[in-house]
Amino acid sequence: MTKILIAGGKLQGTEIAYLAKKAGYYSIMVDKRPVVPAGALVNEHIQNDIFAETEMLPVFQRADIIIPAIEDKSVLSKIVDYAEITQTPLVFDQEAYLLSSSKKASNDWFERLGLSVPGKYPHCGYPVIIKPDGLSGSRNVYKAASPTEANSIIESMKGDFVAQEFLPGRSFSMEVIGDGRQFSLLPVTEVITDKVCDCKRVIAPADISSALEQQFFNLASKIAGNLKINGIFDIEVICQGETLKLLEIDARFPSQTPISIFHAYGLNMVEILTETALSSMPPINKSRKAICYYQNISVDRAGIRVSGENIMSRCADLAVIEGFFGSDEGITDYREGSKSWKAIIIVTADTYEYAYQKFLSCVNNIRNEYQISSFEEG
Repeated sequence: MTKILIAGGKLQGTEIAYLAKKAGYYSIMVDKRPVVPAGALVNEHIQNDIFAETEMLPVFQRADIIIPAIEDKSVLSKIVDYAEITQTPLVFDQEAYLLSSSKKASNDWFERLGLSVPGKYPHCGYPVIIKPDGLSGSRNVYKAASPTEANSIIESMKGDFVAQEFLPGRSFSMEVIGDGRQFSLLPVTEVITDKVCDCKRVIAPADISSALEQQFFNLASKIAGNLKINGIFDIEVICQGETLKLLEIDARFPSQTPISIFHAYGLNMVEILTETALSSMPPINKSRKAICYYQNISVDRAGIRVSGENIMSRCADLAVIEGFFGSDEGITDYREGSKSWKAIIIVTADTYEYAYQKFLSCVNNIRNEYQISSFEEG
């Protein structure tokens, strides 16, 4: 049985652990925290500091492949060292990650490639989005409606930052997997965010025109051809009429979209990456099986809310429950008798409308069970 070592047990680790189990792999997770979201989804949770070399080297030697699920550069550098010492295949492109982890550097790179991006502050319209240069996701992301508000936020920022025009519109994402020589483009998903720009729902595949889909494929091919990725990266764009504007790339294993793609297409990104690293890149069949809606919810006495994925990062020992309140699956910290819990609700159907109605039916089942009247889409 293939042994996969997952470094980190939060949201990315949860994604990898879930898909590793679906692929039939034996998963070993290393995290210095005693309790993490992915803790119950793996075969082994080894609680230790990654820098404890005496204890860690034997763990890395046991693995057939390593997939990092963390974004601390010093930790990633240590993982690269372990992979080299133990000669264990590592799903991580350090050069690509260093580029994508700096929004300033990656934006400059996009411009050199002649890609269409949002306008740069202060030479752009309002509102503007202001975010730290070196963080991914929605952490410490602010929206300013005026120069005064923008200047106030910038003065309070610690470290480097980027500021660019906020463009309203539908947001789409795509993963790209490569072996350093060739690459494969995975299907397009739609990413729907909450009020603080945190992803609350993923729809796979995205309901977009063939012209926009082709435009995205062309954009992704240009990036991938220049990046020469050995591993995985994702691309996020925003739709402006009939044009896609590039927002960012992230050269690390993502969260939310891989599970959505798995349920919509049967494509397992952990399995694809493992086969690519251990043998050769497998053919990718992009024939859709279903429409998948993936959303994060929290439940308590106040009601049910669809929320950004950060609510899941505070959970402990998530479990996968089939048929959870009428959904296909729930990935949740719910336990028998729980009055307050959180869950990733996954539903699939033949149409977008039926998939959404299936989600609402799941919500109604929860409302009836808990006698809750309030439901917020977030």
